[in-house]
Order: sequence, then structure tokens, then C-alpha cells
Amino acid sequence: MTDWKLPWSASCLCGRVRMRVTAAPMVTLACHCRGRQKLTSGPYSLSLMLPAAGLEIEGATEIGGEHREESVHHFCAYCKNWLCTSGIAGGQFVNFRPTMLADASWIVPYIESYVSEKLPGVVSGAKYSFEKFPEPHQYPELMAGFAKDGAKP
Repeated sequence: MTDWKLPWSASCLCGRVRMRVTAAPMVTLACHCRGRQKLTSGPYSLSLMLPAAGLEIEGATEIGGEHREESVHHFCAYCKNWLCTSGIAGGQFVNFRPTMLADASWIVPYIESYVSEKLPGVVSGAKYSFEKFPEPHQYPELMAGFAKDGAKP
């Protein structure tokens, strides 16, 4: 799709890790689970789900946060910014933290998950809400909807 204006540049807080997004996101999402609240020190984590090959990372990173095979959290080795989570859907996707983008002004979550753990008063702006994560069979329709109606730069 040409309307995504790719590639996008990104960096961590200290600038020692530089990233480049080369593929259109599949969906944007906000996760309200307690684990993400603790990991971000905020009410939810914001993600761009990208094809795994669509994110290039240069610079020293380390694994932190939850240490699980299905979700590996990557951080800048120096400033400790949470950059992305790999291992999504068996490694097909990576959840990139869009706040690292040079211009994140257009990011609006299309999906919000774990609203069962959402903090009072928090509004994400997501179009679709789920008590936990969407079921795997729901993702194709959600991704198609995002491709058509989701926010773009």
C-alpha cells in the first residue's frame, strides 16, 4: 500500500538504538493488562503489530520484562526503553512501540485488549474492545478492518 508513506524512522530515548519500519502495520492496539501497566508505568501499552521482517533494529538491545517464549521484550541496553516484543503468533509478527517513531502523532489504537483490567477513567480511543485478547480467528477480520479504516500518517 502506498498510503503508508514508508519507511518510518524511530529511536529509543537516548538514540543509541535506531529502528526502521519498512512494512505496513497489521493493526494498532492498546493492552490494558496489569503486566503491561507495570512494564510501562502507564495505563496501557501501545503497539503497532508489524510483520516480523518489517522492523529493522540497529544498536545494542537486551531482553527484559516478562521472559516468555511467546513474547520476548526487547529494550535499549543503555536507556532501557521498551522497543518491541517479538515472538507474536509463533514469530510471524512483532509488536513495536510506536512512541519510538519520529512522528507518532497519528497513532490511534484500533483494538484494545484486557479491558477487564483497565484502570478507571482510561480512554484509549480504540474502535474495538475485548475483555482479554481477541480470539485468533478474529484477527483476520480486525486486520482487514484496520487496513481499510485504521489511522494512517
